[in-house]
Amino acid sequence: MGNNDAFVLILVVIVLAIWLWKRFSRWLHTPMKIKLPVPDETEWAVSPEGEAAALLKEAGYEVISGKYKIPIYVEMDRQEFSSRYFIDYFARQGHEVFVVKVARDRQPVQWTGSGIRDKLLPYFLLFEEVSGVLYVDLKERKVRRIRIVLDLEARENEA
Repeated sequence: MGNNDAFVLILVVIVLAIWLWKRFSRWLHTPMKIKLPVPDETEWAVSPEGEAAALLKEAGYEVISGKYKIPIYVEMDRQEFSSRYFIDYFARQGHEVFVVKVARDRQPVQWTGSGIRDKLLPYFLLFEEVSGVLYVDLKERKVRRIRIVLDLEARENEA
């Protein structure tokens, strides 16, 4: 092997190592997102039923998945807690997929920016592919379509 061959081989190895390091670093710093539990049409035969599912269908949404539970583990001062997030349904309209929350009397949402943020932001952050949250109020027979946009540019301008 000549000097030119060795130089090219070393250069290729260095470029490959840099590329692998950057990919690994990007993967390491990417927040974990949960894959949507939305089955293919071939995997499910029975769609969820109920008053909320019927109201969603009336509003033009296709209910594609039923109840879903996400366990959460929290550690604080060496003490461990467990909790969970419950998602009532996943619904689709066109190519957009939505998390569906059904209104509960014991957990009302204050319809202000901060109230919506406090109650519904976690659902946007959990799933990468989610287009929004549908909030179904059975008493009012209303489906609210909620989107949250994180304005990261405003944060950079404040710094």
